[in-house]
Amino acid sequence: MRAHPKGDGILIDPSSEVGAGCELGWGVVIGRGVRIGSGVAVGPHTVINGPTEIGDGTVIGPHCALGYLSRRALARGGPEPLRIGRDCVIRSGSVIYEGSSIGDCVEFGHHVLVREGVEIGRGSLIGTNVVIDGNCKIGSGVSIQTGAYICSNSIIGDFVFLGPYCVLTNDKYVAQREVELKGPIIESGASVGANAVIMAGVRIGEGAVIGAQALVTKDVPGRKIFFGVPAREVRDVPGDWRPLLRERGATKRR
Repeated sequence: MRAHPKGDGILIDPSSEVGAGCELGWGVVIGRGVRIGSGVAVGPHTVINGPTEIGDGTVIGPHCALGYLSRRALARGGPEPLRIGRDCVIRSGSVIYEGSSIGDCVEFGHHVLVREGVEIGRGSLIGTNVVIDGNCKIGSGVSIQTGAYICSNSIIGDFVFLGPYCVLTNDKYVAQREVELKGPIIESGASVGANAVIMAGVRIGEGAVIGAQALVTKDVPGRKIFFGVPAREVRDVPGDWRPLLRERGATKRR
């Protein structure tokens, strides 16, 4: 580990392990039971609570909080492990709760919030100021743009594009009656435009396209284009359209 001298304010619990070639900024705090791989960079004033595992080559910006304790963890008497894969980029101000899993080569913008029980697949991009609430499953190669809100219990397939400030919801009665919270299901290769709203429990089919500012209140079949308020079917997705995120992901894997 390439460590700063004592007096730089770095605190590492004796139970934790920091791999070779790591760089820790001023004021970093590493709590109990943390495992950090080789070549990891951690920016100033970041706090990592255990049990957290961070893969080789990951870069974590300043003022992040990893392994943040949820109310669920307090109720059960302790946190579940947070796992962050290899070669990830977690930019400044981001908060990731305990009990989540971030795949390899995932990239965050600034001030991302990820709650407990979230899974994010390899190579996904999570934009600045995105909020992902608890118990969501997000596939590989997904691109979530600035300011999007992903409600709890959402399922997002591989190579999905979510435009800036789109909103996924899970409570069709807006807290006026008891209901099981069901987030939307967005199947692989679908695209959702900027500022669109997807209502609770709606399924967006594989390769479907949702226009900007649409309000989606019912299921959307695969390879269909919907837009409007409420959203309506306009036409089939043209044959020469294709999910570019899938192609880009395949290129990166070569």
